[in-house]
Amino acid sequence: MTKTNAYQEITSSVYPLADYLHSVLTLLDDLLKRILLIKGGAMGSPFTMVLANIYMLEWAQKLIQYQNRHHEIYGRYIDDVFMTTNSSKEDILKELDETIKTDSNATITTTISQSLEYLDVTIENNNGNLKISIYHKSASEPYILPYESDHPRHVHANIIYTALVRAGRSCSNMGDFDMERLSTEMILLVNGYPPKFIQHHIKKFFVKYDSMSVWTELNSEVYQQLRNMLLYRPTRRENKTQISSLGQLIGKTKNYEHKDQIYIYYTF
Repeated sequence: MTKTNAYQEITSSVYPLADYLHSVLTLLDDLLKRILLIKGGAMGSPFTMVLANIYMLEWAQKLIQYQNRHHEIYGRYIDDVFMTTNSSKEDILKELDETIKTDSNATITTTISQSLEYLDVTIENNNGNLKISIYHKSASEPYILPYESDHPRHVHANIIYTALVRAGRSCSNMGDFDMERLSTEMILLVNGYPPKFIQHHIKKFFVKYDSMSVWTELNSEVYQQLRNMLLYRPTRRENKTQISSLGQLIGKTKNYEHKDQIYIYYTF
């Protein structure tokens, strides 16, 4: 077999292309060794997150189908699962054991109760109705960005707005929401926020969502309307994704809107 010039150029060490290929192969070889030798991965890695979601979706299929058959809730965030059930404790533990058997490497820590903490909320079964409120760790301290910091004022204002949005989304009961609002005000005062500044931005929040009676009259009906608006309001990431998709669509439209026309350019 005759060696061509192209073959000699690629394999010869005197050419930059050969050096480049050698570097790539060395890097890939190192990465493959890491993948083969290391079990697990860093949860902060985007690639690990994708793999974890794929694995959990496949691993929990029997459990998901069980919940669907019994018209119950199944929710999951990465590897934290929340479920409702009217089955006996023995039956649901048996179903969990069957799920564990699908992979000997998987382990489950189970909590079964009328009330439990899931992520940053407390979920309570209140006579068949789920009551949700914000969960505060006992070790947490009331410290936020001090008002006297050198940050722009809109940053301090956004802390108030974000705290109220979080409370509205997380609290199913208006009384719990109002307690969160009062707690937020106390934390703000402790960190040097002027009362007028606090009241101004709290009022601004309720005016924005046309729900002043929640603040002034503790109106439960208006609170549920406010909560629905906050729950179904797109997040910043969702807005960014929509804008990006719209930009790509506009770009494609611009590329093809004059495809049947010929443009002649003159150099004089």
